[in-house]
Amino acid sequence: MRLTEAGKTDRHGTHGGHAVKSTDTPLIPDAAWLEERLGEGALWRPEEAALPVELTDAGSREFLLTVGFPAVYLDVVGIDSRHLRNEDGLKPLDADEIYGNRYPDDDSPPENFALAVVLAGDQHLMLDAADGGITHYDPNGWDHGAGWKGAAADSLPHLAVLIALIAESSTALESDDDAVRAAAVDALRRRMVAHDSYVEDSEFWDEIFELFD
Repeated sequence: MRLTEAGKTDRHGTHGGHAVKSTDTPLIPDAAWLEERLGEGALWRPEEAALPVELTDAGSREFLLTVGFPAVYLDVVGIDSRHLRNEDGLKPLDADEIYGNRYPDDDSPPENFALAVVLAGDQHLMLDAADGGITHYDPNGWDHGAGWKGAAADSLPHLAVLIALIAESSTALESDDDAVRAAAVDALRRRMVAHDSYVEDSEFWDEIFELFD
């Protein structure tokens, strides 16, 4: 995946003399767009030597090294990616084992890897080390071959945008006014689905939105 900017603008509108956030949603965000919504210093941008060799997807590696990924806690939805800042935060796991694709007596070396990039309670969003896709992993089902819960986002850059959109909407999502909160949830879901179609049928994101029911 080559990093390109689709629909990105580097100019912000003004209202009453104050800068306001652009409503454009970039296909591949840059650091400025993400930090505008998540806060300065919110991105984890590792050195190349810190990336696991098992992470072979070129697009994911380039995005991490040049833009960075949110390492934040979004209290409004309980999404947490702060572990990425730990020394072994991006730890490669045997994807076949956690998704129940290995027989119990299979001791062959791992061939497929997944890396946890986002946590929400005990639910994980995993980065596929080879193709860069984001899948939902439920650790409660791993030993029954039911740990894999399907795709949750197309790529690491797409997931970064989804996290930033939630952060951008957090004030309205925390509103005491039911109508304001409901409108914010509806608008956020529509924006997220428009950005990444995997959101619509993802059990992970369904559970996030159910927090506001």
